[in-house]
Amino acid sequence: MRNRFAVWFGLGFLVVRGLSPDPAAQSATGGTPPLAGTWRLIALERADRNQSLAPVPNPAGILIQDAAGHAIEIVTQSGRPAALNAAEQLMTYHAFWGTSAVDPSRSTATYRIAGDLDPGRKDQRVVRTIERTDAQLVLTEAGDGRPSARMTWQRIPELEALPSYQEGIVGFWQWTGAGLFNASGVNVREASRDPSVIVYTPTGHMAVLYLPPPGRKPFAAAAPTVDEARAALQGSVSYFGTYIVQPKSRAVFHYQLGAVNPAAVGGSFMRNFEIAGAQVTLLFPPTTVNGERVRNTLTLKRLSGLAEMWPR
Repeated sequence: MRNRFAVWFGLGFLVVRGLSPDPAAQSATGGTPPLAGTWRLIALERADRNQSLAPVPNPAGILIQDAAGHAIEIVTQSGRPAALNAAEQLMTYHAFWGTSAVDPSRSTATYRIAGDLDPGRKDQRVVRTIERTDAQLVLTEAGDGRPSARMTWQRIPELEALPSYQEGIVGFWQWTGAGLFNASGVNVREASRDPSVIVYTPTGHMAVLYLPPPGRKPFAAAAPTVDEARAALQGSVSYFGTYIVQPKSRAVFHYQLGAVNPAAVGGSFMRNFEIAGAQVTLLFPPTTVNGERVRNTLTLKRLSGLAEMWPR
């Protein structure tokens, strides 16, 4: 499994530089359907160099795109052993976020990567061909002039009765700051990250990609060493799953269906939240650090909301 995913994640992208992203092109014209929606991975094929596409067993993942062109994608496998080392975790769990732009004349989508678990992918551009029916989306990547990866996604329908109290949290939210705050409101341990996001969808699903601080070094080869992978993952948080909003306590519960650390799958988190205009604050349960009562607090700015996540 390790070698198969190392090849796919190392060679599966057609990287194009020098293109200007155009998020507005996400809206469909010329017969190309829009990509906006929440999609679950139902089939994954990949090809080693000079080989034909072959199915990857037990694919799992989520693709979330909004009408403004924001996107987050996580591709992994279900049933990964909990004993995977850092390199094996990174090679069997791929996550990025950024923007997408559709070219209807070529039936392609170009993704600009704003943040990725692999530090070498930041700011790269990925071109994929699009095949779309009403509820199914097939994205194909090419390498060396032939298909290197093909992902088939099934659209998840929005909730038939989305609660009004849940509408405000729906959208793409970009991380702007965090820290451990004591009872006096003093940030005793400020944090920094590469561009990071958390996303809540009108289907009841969510995904998060919180990256480590800036300055991570690209891997020396396509497959990272254990030490390289451990350094790249240090301080990162990435998982996807479902969520529930509790309006009276202003709490949101996350339930993990997939995570970079396979031992975390099946777990859950609770966060309190406060929304003020275009900012959301996520408050973790209080804890004690060095004998002082503190609370981890995150602030994020809105990139999109319900109108972009569920365009009618």
